[in-house]
Amino acid sequence: MADAFVSIAGASKSFAGSLVIYDSREKEKVLGVEGKILSKKGAVEEEVALEMAEGAGRVFSSSSPLLLLSTTGVAGPSSDGFKPVGTVCCGVIAPFRPPLLRTFHFSGGREEIRRATVLKILKLTLGVLLHSPLE
Repeated sequence: MADAFVSIAGASKSFAGSLVIYDSREKEKVLGVEGKILSKKGAVEEEVALEMAEGAGRVFSSSSPLLLLSTTGVAGPSSDGFKPVGTVCCGVIAPFRPPLLRTFHFSGGREEIRRATVLKILKLTLGVLLHSPLE
């Protein structure tokens, strides 16, 4: 997802950074995701996506308002033991707006699922910024 932003020249003027955390223990430790949720339901939950975005907000604290995005999903090639391949949860937190959380079910191979996820969260984010859903 970060690559979609930093591939644009001048991104450093508005892009604080990104975190790529696969391991559930690290999601709990670094981002503050509740361990009970991770152990009972797995990492692919809307609540986890919300806590990941909120945790990123703590990591990238700034005096200016932050747009916080998160994705957590199963790109394959096999299930995570909780959700089937293609299940992705996204979170978008924008200043002065309620968080937007969505779950999607994509098909295809690992790269297709990853690409679809990036396109979907970019559409969700644009919709939040424009106050109009673009799902």
